[in-house]
Amino acid sequence: MKPALRLLAVLLLASSIHAQNTPKTGLLGQYFKGVNHAGPAALKRVDAQVNFDWGGAPADGLPEDQFSVRWSGTVQSPATGRFTFYTESDDGVRLWVDGRLLIDNWTDHAPTEDKSTEFMMEDGKRYDVVMEFYESGGGAAAKLLWSGPSTLKQLIPSFRLTPKELAPPGELDLAKLPPDTRGVVGHYFKGREFAGKPALRVDKQIDFNWDMGGPGLRGADADDFCVRWTGQITPEKSGLHTFFAEADDGVRVWINGQKIVDAWMDQGATEYKSELTLEAGKNYDLVMEYYENSGFASAKLSWSVAGAEKKCVPATALTPKLITDKGQKR
Repeated sequence: MKPALRLLAVLLLASSIHAQNTPKTGLLGQYFKGVNHAGPAALKRVDAQVNFDWGGAPADGLPEDQFSVRWSGTVQSPATGRFTFYTESDDGVRLWVDGRLLIDNWTDHAPTEDKSTEFMMEDGKRYDVVMEFYESGGGAAAKLLWSGPSTLKQLIPSFRLTPKELAPPGELDLAKLPPDTRGVVGHYFKGREFAGKPALRVDKQIDFNWDMGGPGLRGADADDFCVRWTGQITPEKSGLHTFFAEADDGVRVWINGQKIVDAWMDQGATEYKSELTLEAGKNYDLVMEYYENSGFASAKLSWSVAGAEKKCVPATALTPKLITDKGQKR
């Protein structure tokens, strides 16, 4: 082979390798049959933008109606400041940015624009983004836009997006948590019967004042939801520990299967306390259950050791662990 041809072949090979190693821009779209993102995705592809107004099926092998999509990846901020996200959808839509549920309109509806609260972003920083959509019947459309400092309202450009497979917040795999993770597992349910599949996340502490709102997770509305926190609690000192559980509305607490608080009723913010003698360095199973009926919502677990100042149980004393309610005395 002549030197010039050899050089051309090397350049073409290098160009091909670079193209293969260069990440695509856009978001990973996972397309499902049915409206619940259930089962394996029927199609996975990178969509340059979320900018769709389908006049039929979104792709071969998918139906025109009764399908759902999850787009996921990262979005890079072009500036430091407060951004607003917008979705245009027909039908249901949810949007999380950096784990925060910013838009939640999970209903059948005609073409509708939903607007998020302002979200603070830093220039050049990337944030996880997950958008879920379902199509029930009739028209089908899904778009993702933003506005911010020096950024007029527009579709999020493809070059600001990088595809990445992400589960929506609330789908937690404990086996994949780093071994030094601290906190408790929060199981968030719709309703007050702990029924159905909960949204899961690690909460560093049980220290919530939702005011008139809610936890902002799929499956848990501003009213009529319940939570079960589970994990292990490890005292730093031996001695008499006083536990304080504050809630609006109902609350129950177990330590190593022993129920120490039982106030399962509608109430304003009320504090209950109980005493236990614990050993330093020993792990004790902890379960705290809570429900919110309506109005204000709050839940907090604190402790005091040997009469010292009361404080919220810190993350350093908590280890996430899945614990069922089987065998607990209700």
